[in-house]
Amino acid sequence: MGLEELSEFEKKVFDYCTQHDFEADKWDTAKAAEDLGMEKKAVYEALCNLQKHMKGRFYIYYKNGGLRVQAE
Repeated sequence: MGLEELSEFEKKVFDYCTQHDFEADKWDTAKAAEDLGMEKKAVYEALCNLQKHMKGRFYIYYKNGGLRVQAE
C-alpha cells in the first residue's frame, strides 16, 4: 500500500510520526491527538492501520517502559 491509498487521518498520523523521533522519545497518544486535532480513538485506529498496511515502513514496538513508533 502506498501513501496515496491512506485515509486522511492515516496520512496525518504518518506525517506526524516522520517529523518526530518516537524511537528516542516515548509515544504519547493524548499529545499526538491534541497536536493533530484528532480524537484519541482516531489516532489509535490510524496507528493500527499503518502498522498493518505500511509493513517495512511503519513500526510500533515497546522499549524502556514505553511505546516507540518509527516511520520511514
